[in-house]
Amino acid sequence: MKHALGAFGAVLLIGSAALSHEGATGVVKQRMDEMEQVGRVVKRINERLKSKRGLADIARDAEEIRAAATRIPSLFPPGTRDGHSDAKPAVWQRWPQFEAAARTLVQEAEKLDGAARSGQESAIAAQFRSMTRACSGCHDDFREKR
Repeated sequence: MKHALGAFGAVLLIGSAALSHEGATGVVKQRMDEMEQVGRVVKRINERLKSKRGLADIARDAEEIRAAATRIPSLFPPGTRDGHSDAKPAVWQRWPQFEAAARTLVQEAEKLDGAARSGQESAIAAQFRSMTRACSGCHDDFREKR
């Protein structure tokens, strides 16, 4: 299924994030932990879609992602790009675009919540893909590849 591709990326994120957490402290560790949790939620949504079970629970998952997305800018204060961080300098050099990317994720998660509440599997899957594209787009622009 197409929605599995987004979750595959999330699984890779979780694995690489766990390795890079070693030695991270403060807000850098906090944001790594937050992003790792978002990856786990994305994986859980993908599993719900694949099994066609618990689709209504995706609304709660989407809310968790939406809440995390609202916190993203606060997790990147200036001067927090250290040896443990995968954040590109572009985060701070292009701050308005970074904030816009976080807002886009908030909006896409809200739409996923609405789709989940509709109970229409095809709408949920389509919006899940859209939301994971928002994640990937931000990572492409603002996260170093490992």
